[in-house]
Amino acid sequence: MAAKKKSSKRAGRRRIVKDPVRLSVDYERGDFDTLEAIATAQQTSVASIVRQAVRDYIVRTRGK
Repeated sequence: MAAKKKSSKRAGRRRIVKDPVRLSVDYERGDFDTLEAIATAQQTSVASIVRQAVRDYIVRTRGK
């Protein structure tokens, strides 16, 4: 019997970031809890909120 060919599709969620760079950040517990509550209310992830906040900051300080 021939071995099954692996699927080229990725498991899990679709990739949101095209050229990702990983960064570990420490938050105060209260800030993180608030971010989690906001993310839940908006049906999104904390990471998505943080990425948008960074984009907004860059636009405000450097322009587009």
